[in-house]
Formats: sequence, C-alpha cells, structure tokens
Amino acid sequence: MSESVPPEAKAEIAAAVERALAEHGYERLTTAKIAAEYDKSEAGLYYYYDSKDEMIAAFLDHAAAEFGAELAEIAGDPETRLRGACEGLFLAPGDDGAGVHVAIMELLSHAPYNETLRDPLRELEGAALDALADIVRDGVEQGAFRDVDPEATAAFLLAAADGSTGFHVALEMDVGDDLRAGWSAYVDSLLAEP
Repeated sequence: MSESVPPEAKAEIAAAVERALAEHGYERLTTAKIAAEYDKSEAGLYYYYDSKDEMIAAFLDHAAAEFGAELAEIAGDPETRLRGACEGLFLAPGDDGAGVHVAIMELLSHAPYNETLRDPLRELEGAALDALADIVRDGVEQGAFRDVDPEATAAFLLAAADGSTGFHVALEMDVGDDLRAGWSAYVDSLLAEP
C-alpha cells in the first residue's frame, strides 16, 4: 500500500518515525509510539502501512533522499564540503540527529534478517556513499585532492562515521576530540601538494 501514500502523509509519517526511533530505538518502538509522534491515530498509520517495519522503511526512503541532498548541498570548495560532510557524519552525544544515527545503527544490525529494512538501509547508506564520493571526485578533478579512489575514500569515511556512532554516541565514550582529530587528519592526507 505504501506506493499510494500521498507525499504529505509520507513526510508526516517519516517525521513521526524519526522522532519515535530517536527516543525509543528499534527494539522498543511500537506503532503506538509512532502514533504518539503523529498528528493522527494509530489506525491512521495502518491506513497507509501494514506494519511497523514498513513505516520504518518509508522513513529510511525519505531519509536517504534528504540526507543525500543535504550532503550534496554543502557549499564551498571540495575540502570545505568534505569537512562539512564529516561534521555531519561524526556526531557526538546530544547533537541533533544523534539519536536517529544510533537507531539506524540498531537497524543495520537487523538488516541481514529483515528484508523489509535491508533495501531501504542500503539506499540510505548508498546515498551517503554517493554524496561523499562525488565530493572527493570533484576534489580530485579540481586538483584539491590527491589522485585517490573516490568510492574507496567515501567507503572508509562512512565506515568510520558509522563505527563512531556506536562507541562515541551510543556508549557516550569521551572520544569526540580524538575522532575529530582523526577524521580531520585523514582529510588533510587527501589534500594535493601545493
């Protein structure tokens, strides 16, 4: 049924799922908790979607388009854009979106066993990979970065950011300065010789 959901309802439900996921995580998430974040009833959610996982998948689809666009819209030269993307990917506890990033890490752990979530999660991670690779590719083409493989560089940065969500944001380990120094040094290593 999700193919026939009006765009406004899709966006409202995606926002409700995002808020509920950030607060409760996947394991404790219920459709009642999503409905509490939604302006309409729980029955209204089921009018459009058959299950909690379908609602989450719709949120992930929405998030993939939004996140890829956010990364693609970072202004400036390639170095500035890449540093801005890293600022958005390497979050700290309490940052806007930190709760959602933790919930997405939780969802990733379910992806091998949950076909409903697997493809939307691939799209979300793929949107981030594509946007990062585009930034790096632009930097290589403009001579700002060394001749590095854009896809491999993007994959490394995304894997590092995803991993940092686990121990820095979810476990609140005090490594924020170290992480920032690490990704910043990595970006420095990409810069072309003057």
